[in-house]
Amino acid sequence: MQLPALDRLPVPVFRCDDEGRLIWANVAWTEQLGVPPGEFWYLPFREFDAAQRAQLRSRCIEANEPFTIRLRAEPPGKPQRWYELVAQPAIPDGANQPQLLGSLIDVTQYTLGKAETEAILETAVDAILTIDAEGRIETFNQAACDLFGYSFEEVQGRNIAMLMGSPHAADHDSYLANYLITGEKKIIGIGRELEARTASGAMIPIYLAVSEIELAGRRRFTGIIRDLTEQHAAREALVEQREKLAHVGRLSTMGEMTASIAHEINQPLTAIAMYAQAGVKMLQQNRDTTKIMDALEKLNVQALRAGAVIERIQRFARAQDSVRELADTNELIRDLLKLAGSDARLHSIELKLELADDLPALFVDPIQIQQVVLNLIRNAIDAMLEIDCSNGRTIVVRSELNSQGEIEVSVSDLGPGVADNQVDLLFTPFHTTKKEGMGMGLSICRTIISEHGGELSYRNKPDAGATFFFRLPQHDA
Repeated sequence: MQLPALDRLPVPVFRCDDEGRLIWANVAWTEQLGVPPGEFWYLPFREFDAAQRAQLRSRCIEANEPFTIRLRAEPPGKPQRWYELVAQPAIPDGANQPQLLGSLIDVTQYTLGKAETEAILETAVDAILTIDAEGRIETFNQAACDLFGYSFEEVQGRNIAMLMGSPHAADHDSYLANYLITGEKKIIGIGRELEARTASGAMIPIYLAVSEIELAGRRRFTGIIRDLTEQHAAREALVEQREKLAHVGRLSTMGEMTASIAHEINQPLTAIAMYAQAGVKMLQQNRDTTKIMDALEKLNVQALRAGAVIERIQRFARAQDSVRELADTNELIRDLLKLAGSDARLHSIELKLELADDLPALFVDPIQIQQVVLNLIRNAIDAMLEIDCSNGRTIVVRSELNSQGEIEVSVSDLGPGVADNQVDLLFTPFHTTKKEGMGMGLSICRTIISEHGGELSYRNKPDAGATFFFRLPQHDA
């Protein structure tokens, strides 16, 4: 049976009986597949098995419905191609047996492109998934399976909220609906860190980047997910290391202040011994109890004074986790001067305070901020002793609110200032100009201030000396 109109079509067209033997095929069919009439048309299609042929027969012939299937063709001596085969029932005039009329659409480029895309997604390091406009999961690559512990079959068609922790799981559908209505973005196109839930129920930190795509009139959303577990562990280890380093720095400072600390404690201890001896003599001489009580009271005051010195040293040098709290800048400085003052007095240096009133609160680790101030004061003392205090013996500790609304704390000395050849090395770890020292002080201080959201710097004074200062953001109530 010849069909001249169909024979001229560039698309392969065929007619076959209910067994699949070709009755007629146009020129395009013969050229592309090389199957002449009388042979089974499905021979070049290696993946078209008996079950699929039975399905084709039941759909087209028995149920009288069209049938579509994608197949890989391997014609003899020709490159592999992918086709979409479309078949429908056809009963020509005078025919006793049912027949099928079919055509082939070449989808090789689309299929290979899709296969390449799927291969890229499946081998991607990051978890990648897509959801539809209702939040149902459509694709889920191998990295996503490995990360969450689900197979694709277990998540396909389920709401993405199953992978979320609270409160995002409960709010996700409303976020998505609100975006589709208003266009207001919560995560889409932005990216953020949050927690996700695995198949075992464990919560893991992730970074999620979401983008919107529209294909064939359908809106879908692609999510790229990166596991941050190792990064968070490394960050925590770094914080712990920095806290240990800061503790070492405080111990080093205490070691350098040994002479002044000994002097500070020795004074009340000497007084305690004197008042105790006086009290014993008065008891031996049966003296007036009023004088004995007076001696005991003075002894008690000196004992409390010595205890307070030791308590401040213990608090400052104690190893502890960083704990931030609301603090008054001026109170931190005044409390610190009970430690730093003894070191200054030992070298006949005056610590002068110029503290601004009504400063807003800081949200800081008080011990760490005191560590920074103490280090700057001790550096100022060392700088002035380096030139035998030839420019004077006063260090000014100042607090103020600058024009940017930041709290600035500065320590100004009368030393030689910072030399030009020291500028680039000033905050470098293990660099020091002192005969004895770790060279970690300013490096630790800059790290502490940076982690508090501030900055530490310096400026040489036009007359003599240098001013080291740090700025911190005030606490937002």
